Amino acid sequence: LLDEPMAKHTSFGLGGPADIYVEPPSPESFRACSACLDEAGLPVMLLGRGTNVLVRRGGIDGAVLSSAGAFSEIERTGDMVRAGSGVGLGRLIDFCAESGLKGLEALSGIPGSVGGAVVTNAGSFGTSIADSLLAIRASRAGEEPLSITAGELDLGYREAHLPQGMTIEDVELRLEPDAPDSIKERKRSVLERKWKAQPSGMRSAGCVFKNPAGRSAGQLIDSSGLKGMRVGGAVVSDLHANFILNDRGATADDVEELVALVRDRVLETSGTELELEIEIAGRRVTT
Repeated sequence: LLDEPMAKHTSFGLGGPADIYVEPPSPESFRACSACLDEAGLPVMLLGRGTNVLVRRGGIDGAVLSSAGAFSEIERTGDMVRAGSGVGLGRLIDFCAESGLKGLEALSGIPGSVGGAVVTNAGSFGTSIADSLLAIRASRAGEEPLSITAGELDLGYREAHLPQGMTIEDVELRLEPDAPDSIKERKRSVLERKWKAQPSGMRSAGCVFKNPAGRSAGQLIDSSGLKGMRVGGAVVSDLHANFILNDRGATADDVEELVALVRDRVLETSGTELELEIEIAGRRVTT
C-alpha cells in the first residue's frame, strides 16, 4: 500500500502515512519483500503489532514491513513451544494454557506480538519472556535465517541485543507442565490485578517509560504531580501515571510534547532521567 496511514496500524491510533506499507502473508514472501526493499535501497521500519510505538504525523520515510501475517504459526514439541514472531502474545499464552504449559501467565494482558515481546524483553510482576526463551530464528535481507540462542541476545531489563538488520521469524520457549485449570486461574488473577491498576477504554501504547533501577516510573510521575496533565488530546492517566492516553482526538504531536514535559518535570523534581520504553518514529513536521 502507498501512503498508508500508520494510525491504522498502531495501538495509539496515531501516525502519518508510510511511503510504502507491506504485510507479506508468508515467510517466503516476507523474505522476498525484504530482499527487494533492500536491493532498492529503501529505508525499512519493521513492525509487529504496533503496540509499543508512536509514529509522528509526518509518517515513515521509505517502507514499513510488517511481520504480523508472515510468521503466525504455533507448534508444541513436549515442553517446548515454537511461535512465530507475528503471533499475538495473548494468543500464545492461551495456547500454552490449553496445552498445560506454565511460565508465561505473568505476561497476560501485555499487548503486541511475540517478536516484539522478545525485542523488548517484555515482562511484569518480576517475570519476563527471557525466563522461558531458549532461542530465536532470525533473518537478514537476502540471507537465510539462522538460530540465535537467548544467551547471545544478552537480554536485559526491557531490552535485547538483536544483531543489526535482523528480523525475528520465530522463537523457541521451554515451559513447564501444569494443569490447564491452574494456569488459567493464575492468568485470570494477573489480568484482574492489571484491570484494577491500568487504564482501559482509551488508546495508548502501554507504559511509556522504563522503570529506573529500584524505582517505579509511574510513582515518580505521580509524585511530580503529573496525573491528569494534558497537552491537547493527550493526557497522563489518573489511574496509572506511566500511561499516556489518546483522549479527545490527540495528535502524535500532543503525545510527543507531553512525553517531553513529563521527562523534564520528573528530572526537575526527582533528579531522575526517565528512559523511553516506547519507540518514537517518523518524520518531524514543523507546520
